[in-house]
Amino acid sequence: MSSTRILFVTAPSPQTELFVDYLREKLQCDVEACDHEALLPSAPCLALIDSAQCNLTQMIRWGGIDKIAAFNVEHIDDAVSLLLNIPFIGIFYRHDSLSQISQGIEKILNNEIWLTRSMMQTLIRHYRQQQQIAFHPVMGLTQRELEILSLISSQQSNSDIAQRLMLSQHTVKSHLYNIFRKIRVHNRHQAIEWAHEHLNFYIPQRSSHPET
Repeated sequence: MSSTRILFVTAPSPQTELFVDYLREKLQCDVEACDHEALLPSAPCLALIDSAQCNLTQMIRWGGIDKIAAFNVEHIDDAVSLLLNIPFIGIFYRHDSLSQISQGIEKILNNEIWLTRSMMQTLIRHYRQQQQIAFHPVMGLTQRELEILSLISSQQSNSDIAQRLMLSQHTVKSHLYNIFRKIRVHNRHQAIEWAHEHLNFYIPQRSSHPET
């Protein structure tokens, strides 16, 4: 029996209770359900956050605890976008079976990471590119502007960017204006295309068949 407590962060429902009961029996450990506004635990635990019930800001709030995993993720593109913002050590897809989920949770409780190989490769490419541009400014863009360009390339809204960088939305809009002027584009879509061509940022391409 694991001594690590598991918190399932989601909306209350009969299905939630059934899932919690399954995990308790299967993993033989303390499992509880709570909503995203619950007090953050002081003791080490694993928070399993329902991405269908929590927005990015709500998930970021839980990002500083011992272990955090995303649950109910629909596509690999959604997973990568989440991982660029939150230090998840596990991703569970909406189509995963109960046995896959319990197996992944066991791995995480044993201090392993539950991510697909393709996802890890994508993240490595992204961070290598970030490291490269840190030493080679492009088109006169500042580091803050490059950071914001990266975030809009991963489909983050102005409010998401403001929350992540602790800026006002007005400041984010000012940075976007300067970015558009420097790279000579007129809107976010053109800026994303420019970043994809010149900086090789990861840009989610929604697939009709989620990766298993």
